[in-house]
Amino acid sequence: MAETAQPSENQNEHAARRTPGWFDERLDIGALYRKYGRKAFPVHSTFFFGEMALFAFVILVLTGTYLAFIYVPSNADVTVNGDTLPEAYASVHLIESIPVANLFRNVHHWAAHVMVASILLHTLRIFLSGTYRKPREINWIIGVVLLLLTLGAAFYGYGLPYDSYAVTATGIGYEIARSIPWVGDVVSELAFGGTFPTLGSLSRMFALHVFVIPLLIMGAVGVHLLVILKQKHSQPGYARRMAEPGKVLGVPLWPYQALLALQLLLVMFGVLCLLSAFVPPHPLSAFGPPTPETPEVKPDWYLMWIYGMLRIIPPDVSFSLFGTTIDPTFIGGVLFPTVFFAFLFAVPFLDRTNRRVHGTYEYMEPLRQVPVRLAVSAAALVFLATLCLAAFYDKYDLSLTQIWTIVVIVPVVAGAAVYLIGRRFEPAHRFDTRSSDTRVQVESPAKPPPEQVQFAPAPTLPPSSQRVSTAAPPAKLDGRGKRGFMPFPTVAERGERALDNVVTSLHVLGELAPLVRQTDDPDELLEVLTYIESVRAGLADSNQTLIGVVRSEEEIERARES
Repeated sequence: MAETAQPSENQNEHAARRTPGWFDERLDIGALYRKYGRKAFPVHSTFFFGEMALFAFVILVLTGTYLAFIYVPSNADVTVNGDTLPEAYASVHLIESIPVANLFRNVHHWAAHVMVASILLHTLRIFLSGTYRKPREINWIIGVVLLLLTLGAAFYGYGLPYDSYAVTATGIGYEIARSIPWVGDVVSELAFGGTFPTLGSLSRMFALHVFVIPLLIMGAVGVHLLVILKQKHSQPGYARRMAEPGKVLGVPLWPYQALLALQLLLVMFGVLCLLSAFVPPHPLSAFGPPTPETPEVKPDWYLMWIYGMLRIIPPDVSFSLFGTTIDPTFIGGVLFPTVFFAFLFAVPFLDRTNRRVHGTYEYMEPLRQVPVRLAVSAAALVFLATLCLAAFYDKYDLSLTQIWTIVVIVPVVAGAAVYLIGRRFEPAHRFDTRSSDTRVQVESPAKPPPEQVQFAPAPTLPPSSQRVSTAAPPAKLDGRGKRGFMPFPTVAERGERALDNVVTSLHVLGELAPLVRQTDDPDELLEVLTYIESVRAGLADSNQTLIGVVRSEEEIERARES
């Protein structure tokens, strides 16, 4: 039997002395990979909602760039085949006549829907899993800002075709901007380039839709990703049983997460192309060029809830305040959305579990143990759905009293029902979603104890930003002396890390002993005891890992002796 030829020692030395590539020599790409390419990404189906929103934005930028070469942002009249039409309307008509351009226009339309839906689902997942809490409050706020910017970009896209539908829908937004007390005229001038529609309206809206808001979105996405890299990704609950304390369990960014992301991008683009081919949005011929008559239009689903509130506020609901008039348009179109988004921004600070907490929340909380958040989510979603129904209340022969009863009562009933069901199935043993990293330092008591007890100080440890992810594949020397790829830590590495965590856990538990004795506040004592439970869980995990490593080494030694 022929034997496989092994490389000589000289060949190995030559490979080791191989000079870096042209780009790597100048840009040190290898260092970039070593720093970021091995970042761990947890594997969970709901984590793809954020990536879907990002890829939808990428598709919007690419298709929008193509359409911008044909579209003309001007409402000046031009003559086309004997018809006098606004120039923007004529350019969109030209886009519809080009098959590829029309497909991209439809893809652009549906990608906007996918982006809004993905951000909403991503936000709902974060809220239900409780991962908006410490230390991720800043990223929650950035996410809400991204949702607002996406809705703003979608709204400005309404007016660009400049058909009868676009002019009517955008005109509603113009009236909402004008209704703002004291500064309404200035805001409407800035947002619409003057009295809408005017010659400067489309160029202003085009600049905001194509340049200003996308740049803001890219900046917000960049900050969002940087914060994730700094704080580490939240993890599913199953990772606690497998990951070492303070580490992220997942697949490395390159190549596994990158390949998953590329597949998701291609699948999304393919599905959007199929959807655009078989379910195209309304063509220009559905409404035609702008006319003095006002057609009956309603916004898309993601803005329907605001329109529904505008419809059901009685026209006589107005009052004077400091010399200005607060009218129904301002209440329904500005005040109500402002209050709604203010609650979204304040979610991390309204949650009492996020106050005076020891450690950080690193794991997704199971749905069964969050009946309050389930009830709030159900009530909010049903409330928005009833407002969408309110936009059509006259078509169902409902009076204002009846629709208001539905809008107020149905969400409360739905939230109460979900809460009762959630309490019925709430587990007896709660999963602690805080970090099992026992290196988190606990504050000493505010008042000194009557008898001071000295304990050995816990070892000084590096900050969390410098810790190595457990999913980052370590390099290992293969039989030929070259550093090869290995997806998991070696037995020796796992044993060393587990030993460090066991020792650190025992130190921390010793530091917590006087704190338990000296604490008088029941709430603070409960927080400390809960934190001790998380430390104990981390100690148990590391202890089991260390036992398994020791036994494995004993078995290996016995096998070698035999």
